[in-house]
Amino acid sequence: MGFGKKQVEKRKWMKVICLIIFILISALFLEDRLLDYVNNRNIRNTSEVLLDQVAGIIERNTDDEKEMIQSLKEDYMVRAKAVAYILDANEKIEHDVPELQKIAKLMSVDEVHLFDKSGKVYSGTVPKYYGYNFSSGKQIAYFKPMLKNKKLTMCQDVTPNTSEGKKMMYAITWNDAGTRMIQVGVEPVRLLEKLKRNEIKSVVSNMPVYEGIDIYVADRKSGKIYGATDSRKIGNKLKQLKISKSRSVSRNIDGYTVGVVYDMTHLNGSNAVAMLSVMLYLLIATIILLIMIARVLRINREKEEQYAVLATMAGRNHSMYVIKLRENKIMRYGGAEIGEENIEGSYYEDADVRLRALLENRTAEEYREAAGEFVDLHTLPERMEGEKYIAGDFIGTTLGWFQASFIAIQQDEEQRPVSVIFAVRSIEYEKRKEEQLLRSSTTDELTRCYNRRAYEQDIKKLTADKKFLYLSADVNGLKAVNDRLGHAAGDELLCGVAGCMKQSFEDYGKVYRIGGDEFVTILFTDEEQFGIIKQNFDLLVDNWSGDTVPHMSVSCGAVWSDERQWKSVCEIAKLADQRMYEKKAKHYARRKSDFQNWMYKR
Repeated sequence: MGFGKKQVEKRKWMKVICLIIFILISALFLEDRLLDYVNNRNIRNTSEVLLDQVAGIIERNTDDEKEMIQSLKEDYMVRAKAVAYILDANEKIEHDVPELQKIAKLMSVDEVHLFDKSGKVYSGTVPKYYGYNFSSGKQIAYFKPMLKNKKLTMCQDVTPNTSEGKKMMYAITWNDAGTRMIQVGVEPVRLLEKLKRNEIKSVVSNMPVYEGIDIYVADRKSGKIYGATDSRKIGNKLKQLKISKSRSVSRNIDGYTVGVVYDMTHLNGSNAVAMLSVMLYLLIATIILLIMIARVLRINREKEEQYAVLATMAGRNHSMYVIKLRENKIMRYGGAEIGEENIEGSYYEDADVRLRALLENRTAEEYREAAGEFVDLHTLPERMEGEKYIAGDFIGTTLGWFQASFIAIQQDEEQRPVSVIFAVRSIEYEKRKEEQLLRSSTTDELTRCYNRRAYEQDIKKLTADKKFLYLSADVNGLKAVNDRLGHAAGDELLCGVAGCMKQSFEDYGKVYRIGGDEFVTILFTDEEQFGIIKQNFDLLVDNWSGDTVPHMSVSCGAVWSDERQWKSVCEIAKLADQRMYEKKAKHYARRKSDFQNWMYKR
């Protein structure tokens, strides 16, 4: 009988073991399929985002190139007008090649050509072009419309010079009297460098990608790869890559085929770790599998919501004036007017008063003093001594950011300007782009606090002789949250700490995230005020509760800069960290003591 019971018990255990093995194998198979589905979906979504980024970059590069060409055209036409003005003011130098070359150098142009009314070159900085006319070639024939309209001003796109093969841009204008045409030629080095940088090879090689992801751009017809994040693939054909269709996504953009390829080795390694974790959890309780699947799906949904593409556009506004400094006279030479009575081509008295009023009306209040100093015509000769160009950036009342500049068109024997051109142009787009890059380079992506780079930059500027409070903060129990609830919960806890710190401290200083769970704030306040600030921070921490993490705890260490004489700010930071770790140790000791008391009472 006993033998029979043992056999029955053994059979039951065998059934249980078989059932567990069946559940384990089924769960592993299901997990494998589930991870494969999720990875495929992420591959598709990520690929679409990356393909959109490549398409956006190609489109933005095209728009930037067009905008730069238009900006250069406006600039070169201004220079052509400036040369025309100089020649009208001194007719004797129109046949003087050395003087014309000096003017070209002064205006930062490579060539100056003078055309008569019939469109024939009769003078200029390059004598070998004398005698050329608008019928001498396809390039120069572009300017034939100038013969019919003397009010016309033209500028050519970047075109290879027919005679020398150099890539040049030419701008041409009639002088005020309509007796000749003045053409300036410039080799647009900055534009050519930008065009070179915007080549497909450069655009793709500089694309930020995740580990295990490659991007390529190939000619749609020939299949030849023009650009790739893996430079070894450039020049090959698509057929040589042996790309698996299930692990690659491609799209036709204009004349190119843009594709994203995934190295499945990286993903398979991640899948193996996930499956092993599921297997270990299933040995404890099958319910953990359901929790893990729900967590994986939630984390992936959160990742999908994090992708976004932002673009900004900005316009330009331009005006130009000619100023005779010794006579204190001003004339509008293009763009917006100084006053209702100011007609283009007429000089007016009191240039200093009119120019100051012009800029003050356009400038925001906090920049008016600086703008007034910049347009002060009494100090301008000294400020521009030996200089051909100075500029200043300001915020306007309607333009946003704009740049005001002085260009010397005539100087005395001491290299001080006698006549200048004053120009105003909008730089709102450039400023926004610059601020965006600065923010992204100094901001922690997760918490939106300042990052370690910003911290190190600010620390270098800080000196121990100023009164401030250095506060070091560390999140208690982050590792436990990550291990028990997952990294998404850990991220929620970090964001919660960052929110409490910014809400409490941002009015008095910056908040930095300098490591995983390490935060620093440098406050410019006094002891009494800090007591109120710290009390408010502690209250926010005590009352905080997240969707996944129920509460938080933060250990802080603070040091005043006037506690004693310091060798450097780094010494203050070291002491603050030491005090913070002492409080952290007390926190964990207190938790251990509370647990021991609880166990004793039981």
